[in-house]
Amino acid sequence: MLDFIQDAAGKLGIGEDTAKSATGGLLGLIQEHADPADASEMLSKLPGAAELIPSGGDSGGGGLLGGLGDALGGALGGGAGGALGAVEALSKTGLSADKLGSFLELFKNFALPKLGPDLLQRLLGKIPGLGSLLG
Repeated sequence: MLDFIQDAAGKLGIGEDTAKSATGGLLGLIQEHADPADASEMLSKLPGAAELIPSGGDSGGGGLLGGLGDALGGALGGGAGGALGAVEALSKTGLSADKLGSFLELFKNFALPKLGPDLLQRLLGKIPGLGSLLG
């Protein structure tokens, strides 16, 4: 996963900390919404991915995953829904909305040979609105 983080940071002109946070945020969203068996398979095929996912049980910092869940839930529950929920959730990681589509495309291209098209589609398809961001 370090290779992806460094590649994304370089290609998007963002700091590695932002790329790492956004990657962990995306992986956390996938894990939260995907079928548990699919999420487990993803983590086994992407070495280092599990360590990037923020702990939802963090106390005292709110935990990034908790913040992402709140943002996504708020957007979906508030009627905004769709792609806005994913944009809002991932923007909480420090990734600007104008770089979100490129980040997601980079992740998709990175993960495709490791996960295969079927698993990747199942995983990304579970995040509300994400498909519309990927085109």
